[in-house]
Amino acid sequence: MSDKRLPDDEARRGDSELRDSDHGHSAGASGEATNRSTSEADAAPRENPWAALKPWQGKAAGLDKLLLFIIIGVPLVYLALMPLRPWMLVNAPVLQEFINGAKTAVVAAGAYASVGEIPLWLVVVAGFIGMAKFDWAFWLAGRRWGDGVLRLFAQNERQLKRIESLKRIPNWALFLMTIVSRCPGVPGTLVYLVAGWTRMRLSLFLIADLLGCLIFTLIWTTLGYQLGETAVDVLKVVDKYALWLTLAIIVGIFVLTYIREYRKQKRAE
Repeated sequence: MSDKRLPDDEARRGDSELRDSDHGHSAGASGEATNRSTSEADAAPRENPWAALKPWQGKAAGLDKLLLFIIIGVPLVYLALMPLRPWMLVNAPVLQEFINGAKTAVVAAGAYASVGEIPLWLVVVAGFIGMAKFDWAFWLAGRRWGDGVLRLFAQNERQLKRIESLKRIPNWALFLMTIVSRCPGVPGTLVYLVAGWTRMRLSLFLIADLLGCLIFTLIWTTLGYQLGETAVDVLKVVDKYALWLTLAIIVGIFVLTYIREYRKQKRAE
């Protein structure tokens, strides 16, 4: 009886070894496929999270980097100089005019000109240059980057549609908007970007922009000149408390930053 069972046992043992061999081959093949997919995933270039924010297509040229620095870097420099504004407003208003073309600096310089401390022509020239010096860069960014420039300013779909609606502005209306872009409440930066984005001619843009800068420089200078001694007395009071104003601005910046970060953490929780 045992001799008759032996071939059956050997057959079953052979089938078991064959199944084990097939399972080993399939497991090995599965492991190799997994390793290949893992290596391919590692070899694939990882997506840059900042790529979606790039307003240009492809690799950035030197001009693209320069424009991005002017659009983003220069305002950051202005922000860093904010604690010095009270001191500059009183002691170096012309320098502040050259740096950022601030209306308050032009008014202050005009007041000093009325009492003979600063030449009036210097007040006008400094204010004009300070207002106009970087406007061309925003026009060129709109012209060069097109729709991509929206990524820098549109934070949601609603703002995107609102900015895209500006494309339908007639050229004559955009010309007038460029002239009055230095008026308080008008988003000048956006006007310059749209002017380039809609292919407004550079010559036409420069005429409107420089004319607007000259008009508003004369307005603020005249206002300061008319205030005269009264404005100078106010500036002397500002100078007296300039240090405390500077410290208050610094503390305010830190407090606002802390509050924003605290709110972000609360939302994340």
